[in-house]
Formats: sequence, structure tokens, C-alpha cells
Amino acid sequence: MRISLIILLCVTILAACQSPKEKALKNIKGLESNDSAFSTELMTELKLAYLDFVKTYPDDELTPEFLFKGAQRAIVLEQANEAVDLLQQLCSKYPKSNFKEDATFLMAYTYENNLNDLNKAQALYKEFITKYPKGELAQDAEFALDNLGKSPEEMLNSATED
Repeated sequence: MRISLIILLCVTILAACQSPKEKALKNIKGLESNDSAFSTELMTELKLAYLDFVKTYPDDELTPEFLFKGAQRAIVLEQANEAVDLLQQLCSKYPKSNFKEDATFLMAYTYENNLNDLNKAQALYKEFITKYPKGELAQDAEFALDNLGKSPEEMLNSATED
């Protein structure tokens, strides 16, 4: 009995010793482990946890990743303008981030498919192709640019003509 009480006390002390950053990361990890893809509430909570971390720890190495993940959740939650703002923030504040390439593509995709701003989408797809001609998404960007504004039927007809 006495040993379990000591262990409980030690665990409590260790938990209390966690830094706010460690607590935030633990919360994010816990939310990520839940399957939030089908729960608007959980997805919103996870997006907010990412953005709270970004705001509190702007210089942390995880911040660009959390901005990107927050933008992804915003798109799914049909908050496309917020997603674009987060992606722009990622590209401008973290230009050397490994997420900048994907953020540029996702921004173009969001303008095209969620905001129906084909001019912005076109400009961003062109920028993407110029900056990342050998990137994993370069062919996707070229395809999107070639088919910008076309209906699925028009795209199908173009594919069968080639």
C-alpha cells in the first residue's frame, strides 16, 4: 500500500513538472491518435491545438508542420480562406521549411477547388511549376493548369483526344 502511494506521488510530481510546451505536444499527440476524420468537433479541436502551438512557439521546428496540418484541417472543415491564410503564413515566415512546396500546391488547389478563384490558382500553379519543376507534385500542377476551369466531361474528352 505504501509503495503504491509513493509511486502515485512520483507520477503526480512528474506530470506537474511537464513544461507547457510538453503539455501542448502531448495534447496534440492525443488528439492525433483519435480518429478525428469523421468528427468535426475533434478535427476543430486538433486544428485549434495546432494553431495555439504555432502562436505560442513561433520559432519551434514543429511550427511549419503544424501550420500545414492546421490548414489541411481548415480545408476539410470548409474554412478555405483560413486555410489559405495559414499556408501564406507558412510560406512567408518559414521560407526554408520542408512544407513550403506542399503548401504552395495546396494553396493553388484550394483557390481552384474551394474558393473558385481560377486566376489565383493559375498564378500559384505556374509559380509552383517554376519553383519546383522536379517536385513530387509537378506533374499534378501541370495537369491542374492544363485543365483549369474544365468540367470533368471536358477533361475526359481532352484525354480521349490525345
